[in-house]
Amino acid sequence: MKQPIRAFAIGLLTSGVIMLIGFFFWGTTSAKDEMTAEEMIPLVKEEGYHVLSQEEYISLSVEKDKQRTDKKEENSSEKKTENKKEESDDKKQTDEEEASDKPTKYKINIKPGMATSEISNLLEEKKIIKDSGKFDKYLEKENYSEKVQIGEFEVSSDMSFYELAEKIAR
Repeated sequence: MKQPIRAFAIGLLTSGVIMLIGFFFWGTTSAKDEMTAEEMIPLVKEEGYHVLSQEEYISLSVEKDKQRTDKKEENSSEKKTENKKEESDDKKQTDEEEASDKPTKYKINIKPGMATSEISNLLEEKKIIKDSGKFDKYLEKENYSEKVQIGEFEVSSDMSFYELAEKIAR
């Protein structure tokens, strides 16, 4: 058993030495290995890339950060006005429902693969919500559509969009 292992080890050592000798004597270096950064820039641009200096990169990243914060501020102000509008819609909805004797209760069974639009339509059919389109948009805007859980949930018509979404999304 020792002799085959020794022979294999000697073979590996010999091949390694031969490869090392070949690399030192016949190894070629490409022109790109010896190029400076200034020489590489035109080649990189030919390939369709953009080359920026450090100052240009920093100013560009600062501009992007400003745009992101502006968008976040804009989105948050839009959300606030939309939330106020939705809250008033929810209050109107609950006020109208309070005018009736009892809130409508329903056990919704959410099955695998069920779209949020199907859930909204089902809730509208069962008189839990007035407008399935608004509820579906609410789920999308508040990122509940990705968190909807499978199962059976007890809901009622006196619940707001927020409460309904929290109930089915957990």
